[in-house]
This record gives sequence, C-alpha cells and structure tokens, in this order.
Amino acid sequence: MSNIKLLLVVSLFFLSLESICQPPPIKGNLVIVGGGLEADNKSIFQQLISLAGGPEKATFAIIPSAGGTPVQSFVYFKNILISYGLKPENIHLIPVAVVDDDSTKDINESEWKDNGNDPRLAEVVSKCSAVWFTGGDQLRTTKTLFHPDGSQTPVLKAVWDVYRSGGVIGGTSAGAAIMSEIMIGGGTSIAALSHGIITDYTGDDFPEDNGALVTKGLGFFPCGLVDQHFLVRARIGRLATVLMNETKSGKLGFGVDENTALIYNGPQNTIRVAGVSGVTILNKADARISYKQSQPLIENISLTYLEEGDSYDAATGIVTPAEGKQPTRGKEHHSDHYSCHAGVLSGNQDTFHDLITIDLIDNKVNDTIQNITPVNKTSGFMLTLRKTDSSEGFYSSSPSHGKHYTVVHIMMDIIPVNILVTPLNNKY
Repeated sequence: MSNIKLLLVVSLFFLSLESICQPPPIKGNLVIVGGGLEADNKSIFQQLISLAGGPEKATFAIIPSAGGTPVQSFVYFKNILISYGLKPENIHLIPVAVVDDDSTKDINESEWKDNGNDPRLAEVVSKCSAVWFTGGDQLRTTKTLFHPDGSQTPVLKAVWDVYRSGGVIGGTSAGAAIMSEIMIGGGTSIAALSHGIITDYTGDDFPEDNGALVTKGLGFFPCGLVDQHFLVRARIGRLATVLMNETKSGKLGFGVDENTALIYNGPQNTIRVAGVSGVTILNKADARISYKQSQPLIENISLTYLEEGDSYDAATGIVTPAEGKQPTRGKEHHSDHYSCHAGVLSGNQDTFHDLITIDLIDNKVNDTIQNITPVNKTSGFMLTLRKTDSSEGFYSSSPSHGKHYTVVHIMMDIIPVNILVTPLNNKY
C-alpha cells in the first residue's frame, strides 16, 4: 500500500476523533527532546541545526537555567554543536541559573539568578536563530524567566521574539517540560494516580511521591501537555492524570521518550518524530474520569504512538507513517496470548512500548491486554489497552535500522483495583 493510501486510511479514522490545534501564526519551530540526548544522534542534531539556518549561519543561545552544573552543561552542548560544524563564535552562553557549580572555582552561578532581567543578555538572545534549554529542574527555569507577578523577563521576551520571527526553540529533559503552557513539574505515575495533582507547592525540591506538580510553563508548544523521559520512567499514568484533571491543558498530551525529539513546525502546524524511540499522544476528547473509593478511574483515552519519520497534522489529527512502513492488520508478526501480568515471576518484562506494539497492535490473537501495578499490599492500578475498529498499526524492519512501529488510535483505561493476597501456608 502506498503512503498516499495509508494517509487516506488513517485520515478517515482520525478526522472525527482528534481534537484540533489551531495556534496563532508562528513562524518558528520547536525541537522538544525527552532527555538523554546522545551526541551521536545525527537525526536530531542535523534537523535542529538545519532549522536554525545550517552550520554556517546558525547562531545559538544556550540557557542552562535548569541545571545544577550550568557552565558544564553549556560547554558540553557547545562542543556537540561544534562537532556538527557550527562556528564557536556563533554559540553564546546566556548566564541564567540558580545553582552554583562547585567545579567552577572562579564562577558563582547562583549569582545569575536575576540575569533574566539583563537587557544586554536579551539583546544577545534576540540576535540568535536558535535558543536551547538544557536539562535539570524545570522549576528553576520558570523561576528565573518569570517575574513573581507572572510577567515575562526581558530574556524570555527575547526568546519569544526569536520563535515568532522564524527561529527554533529547543530543549532536553527539563528543557522539554517547559515547552507547554501547563508544565508538569514533578511526581511519578503512581503518585499522580494515588494523590492527584498539586498546584500550590512553593519549596525547592518537590517530593516525587506527593502527587503530580502542575505549574505554569513557558507556553511555546500550543498543542497540549508535554512530558519527558516518558518510556524509561513509566510516565503514562502521570501524563494521563494531569491531562484528565487540568482543564487548561487542552485535549492532547505528548510523552517524549529519551534520545527522541518531537519536532513542531509552527508555520505548518505539524509534528514529526526524530530519534531512537517514540512520542506517545494521548487524546482525552472522548475520555472520562470518575472516582472509586477516592481513586481515579480513567476510561477511554485514545492513544497514538509515533516513531522516527512519522508525522502528525496537529490541525486535523491525521497521522502519516514513515516511508516504508506497512499495515500490520492481517499481517501481524506475533500470536502469543497475553494474560494479565504483574511482577518479575511472570517471566514478562514488557515495557509499555512492548504492550502497545508486539502484544497488541502487531498481534493476531490479542484484542485487549491488561497489566497490573501494585501500589501497596491491598490496592493498585490495572492498565487496560484495547483495539477498536479504527485502530491501526504500521511496521517496518531492516537489518540496519531495526524494527519500527506506528500505532494509531488504541484505547486505554486506568482502573483502580483491590489486591487480595491469601497465602496457602499460614506460616506467611
């Protein structure tokens, strides 16, 4: 089947299913990396530099505000850019930070906490074609780039000027979390499901088991929530919880895996994926949330998963699989029955990626699969994933590039469950 036919098939499913993202006209682009960006990830770095004008013309402002080692973060990223052909004089440190790095004996980076107000730094930023935010703690970035009353500092206004005028804004890890209007500041999936969202925390280090911290982000990405380190840190429950509870988040949530980028094209209002893993898109348009014994029951979230080369039209919800991918329907590669698994003794070490690909969309026999995560000895949450008539999968494989999937419109429920453990031997 040709890509044109694939596009037609997928669009028929999605025109009535996905929410519409219609942002104000933006000339710029975003490169949102889920953390763990490796220096040899040519796909991401080459696209980032190309969007900034190419190696000869690109000028970068690097803002290490989130980091605990700001100068080291700057030097590390600068050297990577140089290895891809950028001129050293076109790479600028924007000294905004709150944490002093003990390894830099002659510099106290904590004195940079108010530098977001420096008009000279804002001028440097405004003349660049790209702005990059390093990893660390996203709350440090928002604290240094917003005034206490919520207004923008001159440096943040300059970043927006670069974006609106056609430049590229990028970031990894914490630098990805800041991209959406509503920002996830901390918390795990279990904490989010068990304790809900927290919006009024004022301390420096948010306890990860308290819930999901939700605050104001920088707002560059207009299409929904962003979460990062998504697959490795099992953040599907966190993103789903915040998406269902936060009315200002829009209808879409985007989970970006490590060493992977969500690349947003502002003029075209489209998304494409680059890197080694994928981007998960949650749509709550037809979802609902209720509570059972104070625990959330989340039903009917639509889930789509994209990998390198896949694209997504944010205005229509149309998914276009990467060139060379073929439909899995009727040609599934797997036929292992999946029972409800939990724990290492099951012999099942599936990741969330495995659940939605080899266990479900690329499987002849499974239409619904379930996975239980205990919270304590008596309760937990059961994740249910199921195909519908409009679910589609696409697959490609090669010796040099491995296996790649696209998963379109499977449904997800997160169900609170009681766990009853009754040992047959009274000794226990």
